[in-house]
Amino acid sequence: MKFGRQFELYKIPEWFEYYFDYKGIKYVLKFLDNRIEKTKKLKALKMLKKNYEKKYTINVPQTEIVKRKTSCESQCTVNTDNIHESKKTKLKIKRILEAEDLSLYPKEEKLSRFIAIYREKIKVIDDFFKTKLEEYLSELNKLENKMNLMDNHSNDESFVKEMNAERDEMGYAVSWKRALSSLYNETSWLHSYHSINNLAVQKIQKKIIKIFKIYNISMSEILEKIDSEYPFFGISLNKLIDLRLKIKKLYSQKFTKGNDLKAKSELEKRLQGGGQENKFHLLCLYFGFFIACIFFYIIIKHMDGSNSNDSFKPFFPFFSFSYIIIISFFLLGVDMLILQHYKINYKYIFELDIKNKIKPIIIFQNALGLAAVWILLFLMMKLALKFGLFGGEYTLFPLIMNTMLVVILFLPFHVIYLSFRKGLIIVLIRNLFPFGKNTVRFKDFVFGDILTSLSDPFKNLLLGYNLMICRDCYLNNSRGSYNRDTIPCLIISAYPLFIRWTQCINKLYYTRQLWPHLGNFFKYSSGIANTLMAYFYTKKCNNLRLYFRIFIGAISTCYNLFWDIYLDWGCGRKNGKHFLLREKLTYPKIIYYISIIYDIIVRTTWTWNFIHIKSSLSEWKNILTCTLEIIRRAIWVLIRVENENLSNPENYRTILAIPDLPME
Repeated sequence: MKFGRQFELYKIPEWFEYYFDYKGIKYVLKFLDNRIEKTKKLKALKMLKKNYEKKYTINVPQTEIVKRKTSCESQCTVNTDNIHESKKTKLKIKRILEAEDLSLYPKEEKLSRFIAIYREKIKVIDDFFKTKLEEYLSELNKLENKMNLMDNHSNDESFVKEMNAERDEMGYAVSWKRALSSLYNETSWLHSYHSINNLAVQKIQKKIIKIFKIYNISMSEILEKIDSEYPFFGISLNKLIDLRLKIKKLYSQKFTKGNDLKAKSELEKRLQGGGQENKFHLLCLYFGFFIACIFFYIIIKHMDGSNSNDSFKPFFPFFSFSYIIIISFFLLGVDMLILQHYKINYKYIFELDIKNKIKPIIIFQNALGLAAVWILLFLMMKLALKFGLFGGEYTLFPLIMNTMLVVILFLPFHVIYLSFRKGLIIVLIRNLFPFGKNTVRFKDFVFGDILTSLSDPFKNLLLGYNLMICRDCYLNNSRGSYNRDTIPCLIISAYPLFIRWTQCINKLYYTRQLWPHLGNFFKYSSGIANTLMAYFYTKKCNNLRLYFRIFIGAISTCYNLFWDIYLDWGCGRKNGKHFLLREKLTYPKIIYYISIIYDIIVRTTWTWNFIHIKSSLSEWKNILTCTLEIIRRAIWVLIRVENENLSNPENYRTILAIPDLPME
């Protein structure tokens, strides 16, 4: 998703006409770009003529500008007075015609006339921002005066009744808290409005410099002209921040006994909206059911005649896959909760729909719901094994669980986050083999890294299917020739690494930046070599292969640790402020230190394969390593997104600034 699309998603519908005309300026700059062929520049005009010449009156102005048009440039323009289409259609026509006219001026006049258009667009957002700011300030003063009057006449019942009636008319019911919260909410909208327009202007300024350098105009002259009459960024924003502080201060004085932190917390909770009680009740219901099923399972497990070899049954690897998916879903909610708490705009970084209403509590609710279904099916499996219930067909239950996950993913209805599921599928398909410029974006490479952490669960899924269809394994309670050291399992382990490998080639080819993309390419090359060496070692164990396995594994592990800590997280720096971290931090320092230690521990779990344990415990070891890895990946995402928010280490954004996390 490009910035233009995100900019449209950020817009508050009621204020739609007062945002910076980002697309309009881009239209103008496109027509001024000498590097683009004239036929391409006029493509929009040709399409416009084709669509509207049969419906509207066509006029050809005979100005001096039009006379200078070449035969290729002579296009009929639309008389917009006769157009009765939507506002968006009229706006698009105006942009195209404005861009066409500007492209016809002499070279020395282009910049000055463009600046006039640019300042007109800037004036729209500047005037609107100042107007809303004055309106909110006036409303706060009125509220403060009325609240003070109420305090001074608290014993006068008739006066209090009159004031409450007035508040009803204002839409604040009988709650001053609601009045202040509503005003605080509106100032949050205005802050978001400022933030996204600020970023849009910065991106346009970069494009302006890029285009007008072609006309041999110095950068200093361009910046002087475009910045000379633009007071929007600094003074007005400071006034808005002061206004929000006044609201918090007034709320603190009236309702929290001077506790500013409590006042801020209450205002922000109200800002996120209500409707959380029902979701919390569902969370408690799912959690209670989950705990009850676990206790019931423990009772059955310790009954006499319990089968101690259940871990070799085909369902166990099958269920371990769905278990990891549910854990991943839960950790997604944890990451969202932490990112929101620290005001990190993950929606913008991942190019998500800004109007998406998914909240952490909804993620937790659905994760616990899936966990309740999982433990129920697992319990029914246990009953089928122990008492021969359900005809003894215990393989039916893991099949139900995994089929349900697939159906939920591909369900083509507007339920269970259709836009999120659709985006997930698109990202997966697009990255099976990335091709084309701007194919690999931040969310694509993060998704690829998450897939590398899910390679073992996918191997469990494949093993479970193989064992489920093997009749001999079913009857003899054995695995037969099926294990995780097969060619299909090798492919599943290596393919996520191959996806990231091709993504690095793609970025290297289109950006021509050897660092970091070439270094990342070698990182995943070492990962693929490590996977192949592990496969050959398990096929035939001897001293030579053991030495190669340890050597390649150690190199790959050290490389991955260096990349995680130094490149992805930006830590391991020498500075006096934070020992072995970086200068700017969002989370508490202890979080980074714990994360680094945990990353080192989990990255070395491959050495556990050299420890001989009982075969009955092998599945529990596999479950443990998969769980540790997916938790490590959740921690990695948390710090990687925070680092992206601060420093843009791999240049996935052209502008370092990120707009504020939009209001809920």
